[in-house]
Amino acid sequence: MAIASIVAISIAVTPADAGFPALNVQWKLDGGIVFNDFPTGDPNGMGGFVYMGDGMAGSVSMTYSLVGIPDARVSANYTLENFSMATVEVELWVTLPITPAVSAPSSLTGSVAVGMTADADGGTLAALPGIAFWQAMIDGTALGGGTDLLTDLFLDRPGIGGMGDNEGFAQLPGPEALTDIGILITFTLTAGEQISLTSVFNVVPIPVPGGLAVFGLATMVVRRRRR
Repeated sequence: MAIASIVAISIAVTPADAGFPALNVQWKLDGGIVFNDFPTGDPNGMGGFVYMGDGMAGSVSMTYSLVGIPDARVSANYTLENFSMATVEVELWVTLPITPAVSAPSSLTGSVAVGMTADADGGTLAALPGIAFWQAMIDGTALGGGTDLLTDLFLDRPGIGGMGDNEGFAQLPGPEALTDIGILITFTLTAGEQISLTSVFNVVPIPVPGGLAVFGLATMVVRRRRR
């Protein structure tokens, strides 16, 4: 598989806003970090902060629009286009500091929807073998289990046009969240293709009946596919 080389990146972000710790936005291409920043977005008037940016690494462009709410909710919108002549491997990270900490047991809700537009030669968007396309993170650790989404993602378009997939979970029991929550998205994209995706991850505390909770990750998971 041919892999595109990394040249340089320039990302524009919103001006820093005093009053809420900066989240971490990281972008990797072919295993190398090409962007790692800690912007502190602008208040959105609803208790959250908005973070926006765009940039270019080699022949791959990316734009993002993120919303972080301090009490443990993060949403992400990405658009990425591969202008190169080779397949690229991409990792998109966002890590949001939270306050206050969320005690255990917690309730987890998450979802992701992704669409690919292929050129006339067709194209493929795929999860890496053994790695979920979308992963939920708490305190720097991937939760796994029922929170891994689109684990077998493989969108293969034979010619020009679009296709997509989505998956989500709701009210899964989870652990405590002491410092941060996050989302990790990992995939390969063939030359000439564009993807857009939306995602959300939310962690809230729940009462402990009888003083004892059991942590598990096996409840409701919903998936729909559109072609």
